[in-house]
Amino acid sequence: MRHRIAAVFHALARLAFGATIVLIPFRWRIIIAARPFPPVFRDYSDFLFFASDWFVLATLALWTLTYFFEPRRLRFTPLFLTIPIAGLTVIGTASAVSSFDPALSIYHSTRLLALFGLYLFVLNEIGSLRDIYLPMGCAVFVQSAVGIGQVFQQRSLGLLSIGELLLNPEWKGISTVWTGTTLSLRAYGLTDHPNILGGCLAVALLSIAVWYASTHSAWRALIASLVALGALALLLTFSRSAWLALGTGALLGVFLFLATRQTRLVIDWVALGFASAIVVAPFAWQDAGFLAVRLDPNAPSLFNGQARAVVERAALNAATLEIFAQHPLLGAGLGTTPLVIRATHPDFAFDYQPAHLVLLDVAAETGVIGALFYLAAMTAPWIALWRNRSRVTFSPALIGVSGVLLAVTVIGFFDYYTWLLIPGRLLQWLSWGLWGATFSGASNV
Repeated sequence: MRHRIAAVFHALARLAFGATIVLIPFRWRIIIAARPFPPVFRDYSDFLFFASDWFVLATLALWTLTYFFEPRRLRFTPLFLTIPIAGLTVIGTASAVSSFDPALSIYHSTRLLALFGLYLFVLNEIGSLRDIYLPMGCAVFVQSAVGIGQVFQQRSLGLLSIGELLLNPEWKGISTVWTGTTLSLRAYGLTDHPNILGGCLAVALLSIAVWYASTHSAWRALIASLVALGALALLLTFSRSAWLALGTGALLGVFLFLATRQTRLVIDWVALGFASAIVVAPFAWQDAGFLAVRLDPNAPSLFNGQARAVVERAALNAATLEIFAQHPLLGAGLGTTPLVIRATHPDFAFDYQPAHLVLLDVAAETGVIGALFYLAAMTAPWIALWRNRSRVTFSPALIGVSGVLLAVTVIGFFDYYTWLLIPGRLLQWLSWGLWGATFSGASNV
């Protein structure tokens, strides 16, 4: 009887986890405590509870109940990944002791603790990418349909009740691309920003591409259509970091397929990419001017926005380095970078936000020890793959999840949301968990 009850809770936990995946990009939230520090963006200081948070907590609660009815050993391997993530959680909590805003750091450390629990759930209960194909597909369909509709209509679609932002390309603060004569809204979907939508789509498309290559069922045509839809939405986010993330993840996959002589899978990936390109090409041609703005540093709109972005990032990096220099041991506290810059640079010429380099943000907020833990979590998977290359089975699942992990890592070199914002954090910790689970199942070490 206890075994049957445990099986029910196990199934419900996996269902809640699937809902978490679908809701990762959603910006719908409840404000637990409003903590305004103008002109700092409210999401950096308010205590928020997102749609995905409900299901993260449900997943962890239901999973805990399975251990009550069916006791078993908790798996922590691979330790070379689990130890740095656990260490980051501990040092993040310790940063609240000397934090610039202790309450804010406690709020974020609680989130890191929940993320560590989710990492352990994935490590113990989710075998590989195949367990997230369907929820990833649902997320791509919903977000892509909304994002494409927004760009075509050049406004929001009236979905404010489920978290859509009110969008108008003429309004200040709305993310657009501009050629000097024409202004266009970037695709938001149901997220807070096109870059977040782009990152979520890049990760999901890599996962679904493995699904496509791993099946020969009648679903293949539908999967290919879903990838093409997501690729179009990704194009319309005009997110360079997301484009680069998808490209590097896909190239890694092709390289590993070729290196392990899985030629058929290479052909499948290339065919899928070619089919998606055919769908996307007419829209890319139509938006060639906007693409030139995003890709060409000498484009006419450089003065309008591109040059400002370069200068802004340099200023944010310098300000964040100052924070690290002043708080080298425990940092200024989790989540406090925008507030500290506001306090130390009252005449700052740009928006108060973290640096667009995750490792630098980690160092500023958790000190050198936290940065070393994060660096270890970033690099340990690649060292392990190389050192154990003769003892690891490079299955499509392991290759695919390695591509996903690389994509998330690349995003962290150009944006901060995989460290500070809820959707990005879920992508980062999810990719760590999936990679660890898949590597453990594919290795003989």
